[in-house]
Amino acid sequence: MHDAYEPVPILEKLPLQIDCLAAWEDWLLVGTKPGHLLLYRIKKDAGGNRFEVTLEKSNKNFSKKIQQLYVVSQYKILVSLLENNIHVHDLLTFQQITVVSKAKGATLFACDLQQTSSGEEQLRMCVAVKKKLQLYYWKDREFHELQGDFAAPDIPKSMAWCENSICVGFKRDYYLIRVCVTEKGCKLIQTAFAVN
Repeated sequence: MHDAYEPVPILEKLPLQIDCLAAWEDWLLVGTKPGHLLLYRIKKDAGGNRFEVTLEKSNKNFSKKIQQLYVVSQYKILVSLLENNIHVHDLLTFQQITVVSKAKGATLFACDLQQTSSGEEQLRMCVAVKKKLQLYYWKDREFHELQGDFAAPDIPKSMAWCENSICVGFKRDYYLIRVCVTEKGCKLIQTAFAVN
């Protein structure tokens, strides 16, 4: 059988439990259970499957609970789910830029960087708060609400953007939700799929 990937350990015997990861270019961000944020530089040795891993920066007081991380290197920001709310930090300094106060109680989020017809990049985010979905866009160093909350049939367990749709996984099924932005606002069109 063909293996598409070969797992290679790069961080072993880390004394802290890892809760989430985010990677870009030669960098790896690690969010730990005690709330430490660790930034590693990873360099591959020439001619083998060995990696040189260097701890470049750590922040032991980043948060009490780091649940999810997402790096947007184009905007030099780190979007994170900390203590059930969405926070945005500067990627270089880890200084907080903003908090999405309406997203209090969030359980997960999904971001998407999309190229517009004019060639500009636009960052969108969907946030799950209980049985609701919230849509935001990034402008002027903060997230702005795209439309009011959308009701979901259950509490989302996973989400991923796919072009102009969001695939939302629930306990027993998943929905493909198409996001239609018009002059009158934003509309979601749901298509349900059952998982047997």
